[in-house]
Amino acid sequence: MKMRKYMLYIMWGLALLVMLSCHHTEIPVRSQNFLDQHFSRNSIILVEMDKDDEGMEYSVWLNDGTRVDFDIHGSWKRVARKKTGVPVELVPPAIMEYVKTHYPDNVVTKFSKKNYGYKLELSDDMDLRFNHQCQFIEEID
Repeated sequence: MKMRKYMLYIMWGLALLVMLSCHHTEIPVRSQNFLDQHFSRNSIILVEMDKDDEGMEYSVWLNDGTRVDFDIHGSWKRVARKKTGVPVELVPPAIMEYVKTHYPDNVVTKFSKKNYGYKLELSDDMDLRFNHQCQFIEEID
């Protein structure tokens, strides 16, 4: 039991260190504005800059487990929020209506902008794809 307690203290200390080392100025103003608008009750605990297939991106983790990825200019690309689901205002209304109609017991836990349109993941791990006009393309198990 003592070992578990010490490990918990170490983990809290590391989390605090990460939080203190991250500043809101590490991400573009556009990204910060997006976070303030949609996740104002959360705080940033980690910011990483990564290179992906499309160039550089920022990954921002919030204190509730939410992850938001931004392109180098600060536009959001992907939001992942397993516990409570992605804020519905981020998902186009036609897509939300499709989800409510065909998957009423699910929430959108991941929402991404893609070259072909949009990709989302539901709470039952089902992936759905939509084109830019928010028309359903396919379901991926």
